[in-house]
Amino acid sequence: MRQTLQRPPGPKGPPWLGSALEISKDTIGFLTRTARNYEGVSHFKAIGMRIIYLTAPEHIKHVLQTNNKNYLKGSNYRFLRMFLGRGLLTNEGESWLLHRRLAQPAFHRKPISSFAKTMSSYTIEMAEQWKVDKRLNQPIDIHKEMMAVTLRIVGQTLMSKDLNVSAAEIGVSLGILIENIYVRVHEVIHWPLWLPTPANLRFKRARNVIDKIILKVIDERLENPSDKLDLLSMLVNAKDEETGEVMDRKQLRDEVMTIFTAGHETSANALTWTLYLIAKYPNVSEKLYAELSSVLGGRTPEMADVPKLKYTLQVIEESMRLFPPAWIIERHALGEDQVGGFRIGKGDEIMMAPYVMHRDPKFWKNPDEFDPERFSDEQSKDRNRYAYFPFGGGPRICIGSNFALLEMQLVLAILCQKFTFSIDPDYQVALEPLITLRPKGGMPLIVKERV
Repeated sequence: MRQTLQRPPGPKGPPWLGSALEISKDTIGFLTRTARNYEGVSHFKAIGMRIIYLTAPEHIKHVLQTNNKNYLKGSNYRFLRMFLGRGLLTNEGESWLLHRRLAQPAFHRKPISSFAKTMSSYTIEMAEQWKVDKRLNQPIDIHKEMMAVTLRIVGQTLMSKDLNVSAAEIGVSLGILIENIYVRVHEVIHWPLWLPTPANLRFKRARNVIDKIILKVIDERLENPSDKLDLLSMLVNAKDEETGEVMDRKQLRDEVMTIFTAGHETSANALTWTLYLIAKYPNVSEKLYAELSSVLGGRTPEMADVPKLKYTLQVIEESMRLFPPAWIIERHALGEDQVGGFRIGKGDEIMMAPYVMHRDPKFWKNPDEFDPERFSDEQSKDRNRYAYFPFGGGPRICIGSNFALLEMQLVLAILCQKFTFSIDPDYQVALEPLITLRPKGGMPLIVKERV
């Protein structure tokens, strides 16, 4: 393979540094230009790393699914392990497989459906609080609000703990952790965490804030097992059928930290972008309101209503096409391989960008337009599976996708039953592509009661 196959073509740069400066200046712009200039697969370097960038669905499927055993999580995931530990997002090999088997039953549709009432009740509380605080008819930072409500939801469904009082402190801490990891990914020199730099000290303080909350609940649960119907109880009681193994305290901490962080960060971002798009496209919001009136008739949505809220789901799916929270996916090649007639070398970093793929005119008509009809049964039936992959794909597809979609449908349905959303005229939307895709500076939307 090494003698007959060449590296893919791609953008050049200075030796060793490669395209690093372009990437750090405008990552999404660089990836978009590269995808348009090179067909399906390209190769570039960045600070000594060899990167294979895949922009064809069949190549992405090859790495995530067909030959997934040749690929570990990308090297940058080592930074995420600094606060997530070795949970499902960052773990590898037999350890990951065991944890996946143990955790999978907790994320089946039946257990997840039991959380619908919690999701709805916390959303209603938030909506009522907006009225009590007289915050309507003026800009509300929807990103901050979605972070708070999804934090309460994940706290209750994961640990049976209402985190409303701690929401601000946790939100700040998570922001510090995520920004710190993003900076580390782009640094030339990676200072070890034991070095007492100001950034390291902030990181440790932020991690300790969340660890303190999570470990206290885990210790209480291990000391006094309960019959609470939350995800933590399911994880504590999970036993591998093949080996009889259960999770120890450290493993529970890592899984809970992963679910806790990813379970509200990604949903909050997706809901924020969805409400922004609803505010921007009145034709979509009117159709959404019509479905909610027809299906719910003013009632609070229940689990039985969710399958009927088809357009509501299409709105969310289309929002995640334009603004996928997990906007970039990375893998690390364990051994030699090939895609598209080009060589992948052992140790290469593989990069795939849902944000770029989801806006590629080869796969989407008018790709920058917000059109939920794309996800109707008729328009979806012939779409390539890996032209749209907001939850990843293959064996490591996001375990929490059912939870996230249910949560987003219920939150969106309740808010759009009660309110209309419009864009603050002084606001200019900007992307903040950190580990997840956030709106830079928040998302101020004007919220008014529906009449």
